Amino acid sequence: MPRYGGKNVYVDDSVFQRQARKLARKLKVDEHEFVKTQTGILAREVAKMTPPYISFPSLYKGTSVGSKQDLEQGERAVFYDIVRIAKPVSRQAAGWAKGRFNDGPIFNKKKGKIAPGVIWNKSDLYQWHKRNEQMNGRTKKLAKYERPWVPEDVWHDYVKERQSNVGIAKAAFVKASQALGAKGGVTPKIKRHLMRTSGKGNMQKTKGGPLGVVEGRADGLWHTTKHLPALQRNRLIKAMKRLQYMSKQAAKASGFKVR
Repeated sequence: MPRYGGKNVYVDDSVFQRQARKLARKLKVDEHEFVKTQTGILAREVAKMTPPYISFPSLYKGTSVGSKQDLEQGERAVFYDIVRIAKPVSRQAAGWAKGRFNDGPIFNKKKGKIAPGVIWNKSDLYQWHKRNEQMNGRTKKLAKYERPWVPEDVWHDYVKERQSNVGIAKAAFVKASQALGAKGGVTPKIKRHLMRTSGKGNMQKTKGGPLGVVEGRADGLWHTTKHLPALQRNRLIKAMKRLQYMSKQAAKASGFKVR
């Protein structure tokens, strides 16, 4: 079964790999290369099912791990996540609040409390963002009077900084797939992350035979774990079909008649 903890996801499904090795032996195919190939393809499919995506990707069709539109959707989601927890205001308004209420809550005579205070820098805004992040990676929707004021320049710089990380979770599994020799293109907004994302793919020797291991580490992988069992079942079915095709081709090459 897949294992995960915090930001880590390990794709090392024993059932998938055991069945693939068994079938490879039966059809006299190189076990190591076959398991490596199939694990690399699986890593790429995991990347496809990792957010963001503008519409839910098919488990069975397509090879793209993310389009320009998918990444733009992720950038919009980041923007609205931060809108839910903090309000951009002019430097003048932030300065007035500081002078009038110091670091305490901000009040209005008619509305009462309108904000818990002012956040002046990206570091503090990041900490506030993390405190209000849910298990699925999205932020809570705070009541308007619970959203601190943030100077507009700081707010927009922070949004751009967070948007620049969109696609890094997908890139983790693309990097793992490439380490295992899987082919396939990626959009530039994912490719830019490959050098700095934490994704690993490697082959290990076990008593049962060769084992392919895929690991991804990034924010936003909570959603990915839900799809791993279905992805692995689908990959096993395709692996079996691939082996059967290879067997038929080998038989044809030897002069046997096959259906």
